[in-house]
Amino acid sequence: MQNKEFKRHIAYEVLTILGTLALLLFVCRLWPILLLVILGIFIAAMRLLFLSARKVENIPPLLPAARPEPTDQDIRDMAFGSMQRRITELVTADFPNARWVWKTPNAMHNIATGNEVRILLNHAGGYREAIVVIRGLQVCSLTYPHAEEVKMPETENDETGAEENEDDTPQKVDPPENYEYLAFEWVDAHVMELNERCNESIAQGLSMLEITAAELPARESWPDICRELERNGMENCCCTDTGITIDFTQ
Repeated sequence: MQNKEFKRHIAYEVLTILGTLALLLFVCRLWPILLLVILGIFIAAMRLLFLSARKVENIPPLLPAARPEPTDQDIRDMAFGSMQRRITELVTADFPNARWVWKTPNAMHNIATGNEVRILLNHAGGYREAIVVIRGLQVCSLTYPHAEEVKMPETENDETGAEENEDDTPQKVDPPENYEYLAFEWVDAHVMELNERCNESIAQGLSMLEITAAELPARESWPDICRELERNGMENCCCTDTGITIDFTQ
């Protein structure tokens, strides 16, 4: 490569000298010698052009980068994702309109250690939660502990007085709405903000933090929100007429 560069440099110098000589011969009107110099310029230019041409080298195609071997954490994450998809399939098969979230904190760790894990359900025909049956990091089935059943209140007959219902069998009505799922979603979305507000209130010397009704969802969900806040480390939560208070003094 260096030899080729040297030859290119020599050809360029020769071309420059011949060009200067041709200009002098043209001024001196030495036509025969000028024709020979022009021929030399042509030859030097062709030589320089040949030496300047780049040789196209065949570059072998790049092989795809080798994918790194999955780590133990990657395998656990894939298994956990597969289990969540399987739970969704089982819940949807039983209750097409139902939704679910993990009730057990740090579900992945509890699954790895063989502990029981549960999920919270919403719009699942009265079932509030389910136990996930897992064997060998595979979801086998869901076990529903119980469904809430409520009895129809006794009706009074204004004309004949209070009468007993002829049918002693308890009648079922639609179960009340499950607010545990709503409470879980609300706390999960606001837990970081609430932690910061608690720290600011403590720094300012306040004895409690009030979460106003305007910030909260339906009033019926406030007790479940209190329980969910306590599960996240915010103790001494209490429902009031204007919202939820977190007491720092106790």
